[in-house]
Amino acid sequence: MNFGRVLAETLKALRESDVPAIVVGGVAIAAHGVVRGTQDLDLAIRSVDADAAVAALESLGFDTFRRTAGFSNHSRPGTAERVDLLFVSGPTAEALFARARPQVLFDSESVPIVDPEHLVAMKLFALKQNPTRQGIDLEDVRALLLKGLVDRPTVLHYLDRYELAEYRRALGFDA
Repeated sequence: MNFGRVLAETLKALRESDVPAIVVGGVAIAAHGVVRGTQDLDLAIRSVDADAAVAALESLGFDTFRRTAGFSNHSRPGTAERVDLLFVSGPTAEALFARARPQVLFDSESVPIVDPEHLVAMKLFALKQNPTRQGIDLEDVRALLLKGLVDRPTVLHYLDRYELAEYRRALGFDA
């Protein structure tokens, strides 16, 4: 997948639909200096913009193959191009958008990137929802910790908040 092209055209379509978006997921992990493979582009948008965002992606030729109240998954037929949208609302959305910082990705324009703390929160929340993601999400959190982008009390806070005490040892706590 050509992440630069997909990111540029997706953000352009969202802007034209007045839908602000923040880069999250594996591309955001890479933007924070943690290199690992990813197979999709993940974007956070406000829940109130969900319909407009889905329509914008569909106008680019993406099919919506799954949609819930919290997210939607999209792929472009005949390609490896995949975009996932995470719908956020309330205080979470306000904090997420307020703390995002612009960064140039893929020699493209400056785009808003989720801050490391919210990225940890999102990774641990995803792990709570789907424990099979342990390999990816725990490694991402560990890498952000090792790079000093988040501190131990922050990670412990989210482990406690999402009742994930069983992962404390895997992240180097209680060892």
